Amino acid sequence: MQTLSRSIKSALFGTALASLSPMLVFAQQSEINISVQPLGQALNQLSEQTGTVIIAPSRLVSNKQAVATSGQLSVMRAVEQLLQGSGLQAYAQPSGAIVIKKANSSTLSTPNNRAANYQTPMDEIVVSALKRDSSLQDAPVAISVLSGEELKVQGVTDFTDLIDSLSGISINSAFGGPENSFITIRGIGGADDYKPNGNPSVALHVDGIYQTSNAYLSMPLFDLERIEVLKGPQGTLYGRNTTAGAINAITKKPGDSLNGYADIEYGSYDFVSGTAAVGGPVSDNLGIRVAVLMEQGGGFMDGKGAGNFAGFVPEGAEGIVPPVADPGERDGFGDADLFAFRGTAVYDFDDVTSLTLHYFVSQDRGDTRQYDRIAFEDDNPALNAGENSDPYSFYSSQYYSHEIDVNGFSGDFTRQLHSDLNLDILFALQSSERNVSGNGDGTSFPRYQYNFDDELDQTSLEIRLSDATGGDFDWIAGAFFMNDSVDFTSNWSSYAVLSEYSSPYNQRRNSFATFGNIDWNISNDLVVSAGLRYTKDNAKFRGENIDFDPWGLSTFESTFSTQANFSWDREFDDSNVSGKLAVQYFINDNLNVFASVSTAYRGGGFDGTSIFSEEETLPFESEEVLAYEAGARYVTDIINLTFDVFSYDFEELQATARLSNDTNGRTNVGKATVRGAEASIAVTLYEASNHKITFNTAGTYLDTEITEFSSNRVNDVISTIGDPLPGSPEWSQTAALNYQTSFANNTQLNARINYSYHGEESNRLNAGDGNTAPSYDLLGVRVDVTFNNGVNLYAYGRNITDEVYFLELNGGSRLVGAPATYGGGVSYAF
Repeated sequence: MQTLSRSIKSALFGTALASLSPMLVFAQQSEINISVQPLGQALNQLSEQTGTVIIAPSRLVSNKQAVATSGQLSVMRAVEQLLQGSGLQAYAQPSGAIVIKKANSSTLSTPNNRAANYQTPMDEIVVSALKRDSSLQDAPVAISVLSGEELKVQGVTDFTDLIDSLSGISINSAFGGPENSFITIRGIGGADDYKPNGNPSVALHVDGIYQTSNAYLSMPLFDLERIEVLKGPQGTLYGRNTTAGAINAITKKPGDSLNGYADIEYGSYDFVSGTAAVGGPVSDNLGIRVAVLMEQGGGFMDGKGAGNFAGFVPEGAEGIVPPVADPGERDGFGDADLFAFRGTAVYDFDDVTSLTLHYFVSQDRGDTRQYDRIAFEDDNPALNAGENSDPYSFYSSQYYSHEIDVNGFSGDFTRQLHSDLNLDILFALQSSERNVSGNGDGTSFPRYQYNFDDELDQTSLEIRLSDATGGDFDWIAGAFFMNDSVDFTSNWSSYAVLSEYSSPYNQRRNSFATFGNIDWNISNDLVVSAGLRYTKDNAKFRGENIDFDPWGLSTFESTFSTQANFSWDREFDDSNVSGKLAVQYFINDNLNVFASVSTAYRGGGFDGTSIFSEEETLPFESEEVLAYEAGARYVTDIINLTFDVFSYDFEELQATARLSNDTNGRTNVGKATVRGAEASIAVTLYEASNHKITFNTAGTYLDTEITEFSSNRVNDVISTIGDPLPGSPEWSQTAALNYQTSFANNTQLNARINYSYHGEESNRLNAGDGNTAPSYDLLGVRVDVTFNNGVNLYAYGRNITDEVYFLELNGGSRLVGAPATYGGGVSYAF
């Protein structure tokens, strides 16, 4: 997938302009003055002075001296002068980065001969996953990268859309509905809490800023440089709540010259989307970029009203409990209604000091995706309003929409304190307000009808010092501070309980961590890395349970075997030390292998679901994992191959389980193991005379098992031990075949076929057939024609085989995926 995204970058959305921009950057001249010093320090100094990403692996530049360089020079020419006599060579990448590699013997001549004779390998992908810029092929960790162009091609507009774009990723929402979801990576995270105060197993980041809650999963993603997905525990550099991995979305910066684009798209079910961005310098020191996104329509569900339950009143409650309302029929339900804005400013105080600021706001007023029931003849008539086998129609007593507002301000201050010492300070203020309603049973009978109302605020600060300039040791050290607050109210109207009741609570959480990582460059071929992180957490949890009993018929206490009205005030403290040890060996310039052992943890705390008993207010302990991983990376000018094997052992597994009063609550339920393998290959199948065909595929195999399980119900213990973890399909795969060519006047054609497979998976512990979603295959196509004036015309089809597939099964209710959709659009880039 990564290599295909790189090939698309040269032909999709204005190839001529995309290739021209880096050339202009490399050609621009600046006054350079760098003295004789260690080569790594000199390249670091040049990178800071010019704002150019220079990837110089320490294993190559250690113990080498730079040649003094001065004068009015381009960045590339300055790098070439610094490298004279080193046996190294600089290669420019389409992204604008410069990568340092060992020089090919045929290139050790003049610069012009080097450019003519050297056939570059597949474009290097620059990642910041290790909290510094590095080459993807050299990173000793499993990383998947999707470029901004690839994200557009695949229709990714939020974190949840990554499911069918990358293997080994799933999404689960259990009872919470599609607006209350959580991501799993490699089978880890499927037992998470979907409520806003929880501790997700996947750490989400935007421009390096940690998103403390799953509430931010639906945050719109647009105008992106790339998304990096780190698979597997990341406890050292990323800290708490990374037992599954970390996802970082990196937005685009202003750029060194005026640039931008506008895109308008129309698709099936009257879907309309528009994005636009413009950026560039406004003075010698200041660059600004603004970007907007708008989405409307696209709803593919048909509402049938209340059906058999229209006017229904529970027996014995006639004249007391209001009858079930019938909202009538409504076609095309599920429409988007979204607007988002982001502003970015980069100010350079001097050649080695800069400040990047981001402001973001989004407003989502779309329809809330609805569950439907299985056919009437296969279901419990007491819950079914008359469903047929059509999964795209549903019954409901009302048509739910949601209100989701997110806004935030963040910054990144960087300064080169010395030629071998860099300072980074990241800070953020962010908030979210959400109101989401639904009926998790997928019926118009309001058995348990909910309204969730939450407000989140978070602040964070991360300070890092680093030296990665090519000595025997590269290191990074820092401290992280975070606090967040959650005010959440779950309101319920239940005909099963014959009451309306509420569970308002607030949680205040603080976290402090200090961390360090060191890379020992033993030789040009061998690197040993070690890291530690200490974290201290504190959470305070207060709230109450209220049974309003508006009709005087409440069965709350008998239904939940508990007192109806109570309050609580709890506190939880915890600390953790996580570590990692990794060894990486470069067999040759094309092949390297690595192995690592690490620990990570998911913070303990409090149940974020609705509180119906005092037992549910008790804290649970932190979940811990011991992880082993090994991998290989092989890259040439036509092929890029990765292979990883991994083994994880979990203790104090957190999950929702039956408590002593037979209600559901978050608790520590036992132990689990995850074993698996992952591989990807990207290859150029054919390239000649303006024609190029590339293919890539990636697959993940998982073998997960719950090995120990604690419960007050013996049957649950017996039925759960040996089960796979929720959200862990045994097999998942993605693949894409891409063809590109050029015509007269530099008109470019790009045609693509993409495929994804997702194996069957459960969405909860103790899962039966009614909670196990079948496997599915999706096939898509896209064609782009890009003219030399920057105009691009495109058309696409997704799920073109019109496969009926389910993202989730929850007993008799189900959440269906989108049917076949088609669309097209026009964009202009400059």
